[in-house]
Amino acid sequence: MERRTGSLNVNFREIARELGVSAMTVYRVVNLDPAVRRETRERVTDALNRCGFFTHRRGKRFKVLFDFIDHPYLSHYGEKLLANIRELGFHCCRTCHRTARTEFLDTAAVCDVAVFLSVPDNAIIDEARRVNPDLYTVTLSTRSNADVTLSPDNTRGGELAACHLVRHRHRHIAVHLAERHPTRMERCKAFCGEMRFLAPECRIDFIHEGKKEQTAPLLRRYFDTVDQQPDSILFLAGEFADTYRRELLEPEPERFSGIGVLTFDHPQDQRFAHLDYHFDCIGFRSENLLEWAEYYITNRPMMKKRSPIHTLIDVRLVENGSIRMKP
Repeated sequence: MERRTGSLNVNFREIARELGVSAMTVYRVVNLDPAVRRETRERVTDALNRCGFFTHRRGKRFKVLFDFIDHPYLSHYGEKLLANIRELGFHCCRTCHRTARTEFLDTAAVCDVAVFLSVPDNAIIDEARRVNPDLYTVTLSTRSNADVTLSPDNTRGGELAACHLVRHRHRHIAVHLAERHPTRMERCKAFCGEMRFLAPECRIDFIHEGKKEQTAPLLRRYFDTVDQQPDSILFLAGEFADTYRRELLEPEPERFSGIGVLTFDHPQDQRFAHLDYHFDCIGFRSENLLEWAEYYITNRPMMKKRSPIHTLIDVRLVENGSIRMKP
């Protein structure tokens, strides 16, 4: 909304008394403060419109909402994206729909774009659209019904992983599946489909990790009870491969060094340098993800038919010698 030229005779204190709110609340509505409750903001805006103070034209300075959760990768790259967008002159604000749902919806109601770095489900995106039908939504990393979804090409990544293992004659693979990892099934399905196509005789063991389970004890229990040690183990996210390295491989190299390791998502940022585990990995350039996200935030696609856009970031295999040829 923009202030209409010449509408200078509006008395905020009179409007505040009429509505039973403070004058400061009226000033906050004028300045698009997201802390004002949605119902109050609508009442104040209606009163100001009756006085000719607002016109319903969108302002030139877009407001972008960044919705976070406590996740090391998404939070890190989200902060970088937020800083880039703010440098371009956009007004940015942050929320967490999981811990403060009302605040998230109130902020979404006054924003132009919502960027989810919070693994949203379709219900929260739909709810945000109900309070703001013009809200343009972008998600990073996970599939959703947002207007734009950006993620690594997980299907291609799963296929690359299978081809790599088959080429090295690995036929017995353990696959670690952590429930808290949002893209695990997409990667796992692509891997299993390609693996069974290329090597129908292969054996795939699934190591399921629940949300409350710990990675290292679960892995140790699998290796202690499996009837035959696998040729290799596939981790669908790098943090779990790092736990395997620290808790099992390094303390007992004589037991585990003969098992190949392949993982997804070797991070390139210095913040994650401690994950320097030197395993073969399926990775992508984080800069590509951020550049595409910035493009979609600053270049809003056609919204008339609201057809979702899913942009896949290219992935590649990086070999570090952790998958060796079997005889």
